Amino acid sequence: MKAKEVVLSVAIGLLFCFQIIFPVATAHTGGIFTIIVSENGVVPGNVQMLVNDTARWINVDDRENITHRILVDSDSDGIYDGENDWDSGNLTDSCEHVNGTKVDENCNAYFDVIFNETALNMSYYDIVGTYAFVDIVSNGEKVYGNVTVNPDTHLTAGFQEPINEEKDDEGEERPAFLLIIAAVSGIGAVILGAMIIFGSKDE
Repeated sequence: MKAKEVVLSVAIGLLFCFQIIFPVATAHTGGIFTIIVSENGVVPGNVQMLVNDTARWINVDDRENITHRILVDSDSDGIYDGENDWDSGNLTDSCEHVNGTKVDENCNAYFDVIFNETALNMSYYDIVGTYAFVDIVSNGEKVYGNVTVNPDTHLTAGFQEPINEEKDDEGEERPAFLLIIAAVSGIGAVILGAMIIFGSKDE
């Protein structure tokens, strides 16, 4: 009975050590960041988000015959209405509904850009960056702002170094070295457990 307790303790200890050495990254499920578009401008004008979050511009400007149009410079070329840029179309402050269905399908009071790999068809780190946008008001006004999308670097355990695009050879070899140490430790624990179990049977 004592041998089983020792083996169980060793196994739990190894799992704990493995968790510290190789932390599990938790995926950020994503939230919605609301950007209010009104008669007084755009609030907030500079948004900080994470990959997988959604930027939602909501028009609350209820002035008669005034619409807003959000253009996002997706490729950072300084042109807001380029072929690859994102365009909200005209946003009104409300849309007429009958029995829960919009009367005019083209009527929109808000505009979403989902900053994830699936929606943008981009790799994770290609999404990271700052996206300039402009709110073009139908009366000729223009309001500029930025959405900055940061990587989600939260880990549940252990330590993490900041992302460094220029990795040296030593930094690239470290994960392989840690894997070897973990594997040797695991094999050693199995051998030790077997020795304890079979050694107690001999007695």
